[in-house]
Amino acid sequence: MKFRLLILLLVIFGCETKKTETEKTVQTKIEIENKKFFIGNINNDKENDTAFISLKRNIETDEIECGQSNCLINIEFTGNIPKISFDQSLGIFISKTEDLNDDKANEIIIFSRTNEGYWNNISVWSFKDRKWNEIAKTKAFISENLDFENRITKEDGNYYLIGENQWEEDENGDCKKIKVKISRHIKKQPAKKSSIEDRRTSSRRFTNYLKTC
Repeated sequence: MKFRLLILLLVIFGCETKKTETEKTVQTKIEIENKKFFIGNINNDKENDTAFISLKRNIETDEIECGQSNCLINIEFTGNIPKISFDQSLGIFISKTEDLNDDKANEIIIFSRTNEGYWNNISVWSFKDRKWNEIAKTKAFISENLDFENRITKEDGNYYLIGENQWEEDENGDCKKIKVKISRHIKKQPAKKSSIEDRRTSSRRFTNYLKTC
């Protein structure tokens, strides 16, 4: 009886040991990946800025471990510049570009990998009046490092963001190129103007009311 009890304890202890070793093995498959991108002077303070992202990556599958269903990635910046967050993103790449809207600071291009293979959402961002503004957006097929380059073109004084149409092919069988015009002037909400006009209208109505009385 004691012999059987001893065997049972050895089996239980062996299973606990294997479970612990398995858990340790699983943990070593995940690594923290920190990346930084030199993005030039985006806030016009005559100092170069840097963007940072931090991801958890599965070493075996080379895929991002989201930890949540929407795969949120935050982009942090130096110089007290507010962050930019991307939902449904499986990876981020950032590059600087020239001054596209004449605010004496360069803009940035952000590539956000989607769950559609090599397809990325590409967006151009301008930091003005202490706020981030998305001034153009498209999609592109990114399969190698060269695909990150030559995404901005200038024609007739206007800047365009170059992407690809995933549903239409050109004469060579490649995805057809598309051009998205980059907004050079950020529209401001006329809140104060509307408020002044409302007060003027109310004043006129009150004056007319007095004349009627």
